[in-house]
Amino acid sequence: MRARYFRNLIILAIAVSACNFSRAQDASRIYIEQTGWSIGTDIGLTDLWGDVGTKSPIQHYINGKYFDKVCFMGGLFGRYTVHPALAIRLMANYGTFYATDQWNYNLAKSAGSQGADAYQRYARGQNAKPDIFENSISFEITPLRLNPESKAAHRKGQVYLGLGVGYFHFTPKSTVGNGNTYVNTYDLHLEGDGFGAGYPPGYSLWQFSIPLFIGYRFDLGEHINLGLEFNFRKTFTDYLDGVSGKYIDPKAYGAHMSAQDAKTAEAVADKAYLLYLQQPNLAGNLRGDASNKDAYSTITLSIYYKVFSRTKEWWKQRIK
Repeated sequence: MRARYFRNLIILAIAVSACNFSRAQDASRIYIEQTGWSIGTDIGLTDLWGDVGTKSPIQHYINGKYFDKVCFMGGLFGRYTVHPALAIRLMANYGTFYATDQWNYNLAKSAGSQGADAYQRYARGQNAKPDIFENSISFEITPLRLNPESKAAHRKGQVYLGLGVGYFHFTPKSTVGNGNTYVNTYDLHLEGDGFGAGYPPGYSLWQFSIPLFIGYRFDLGEHINLGLEFNFRKTFTDYLDGVSGKYIDPKAYGAHMSAQDAKTAEAVADKAYLLYLQQPNLAGNLRGDASNKDAYSTITLSIYYKVFSRTKEWWKQRIK
């Protein structure tokens, strides 16, 4: 009788200890993607993908002048976690972007002919430095947390993917001639946009975009998270860099604008002859490719704070 009593007591003690250990282990775990809001900020390098600059993305990054004028974008965001694998993100960002045909210098020197793409880009001599303010809403997917019960779901570092829709305002800018003074090109109608019949239609400075992004985030604790992200925004305009279609007759500027604006527009629109590589372009010569819409991207670091925290797997069904 006494032996059975002690045996039962030992079994009960083991069961209670196991239960307490399980609860302690559960309470000590940090579950990164609990439901609720997070707030954060991000900042990073910007890249403009338009007519101005290099044709190849690789040449865009490896050309010797890429870091001469580094530009940045940053802002604030809020995230709402719906499921460990799904979050909705609201963002507001502001930044400056830059591109120049000077990035083609080395390729132009080694080009086999003046008809080569790199030579033509370099000879065009254009540059662009637009400012962009954007708002966006996106969906973030964390693939390894689609199954919250898996071991991979509990890793502190996670890769995530995203897709969304953005609405942004841009201010296109370029230098006057080969100087260092940047001017707003929207009101200069460099390609006759908005002049009427026979010219391209005017365009809006407010445009939609489609953000596509991939990133990696790492949990530093129950509330703080760090992330690194590449975000590419495809737009529906070809005027981020102020270059889209064809050169126009310089006389058209004087017919539609003030004398001062016409003089400025003429100095901004055609810079090729300033490099002494060719004569001023004739009306109808190509400045860019109107069929290929512009895009912009960022490589950013982010930090955000998880407002609510839980120390249990809230998505599990528990039997009381």
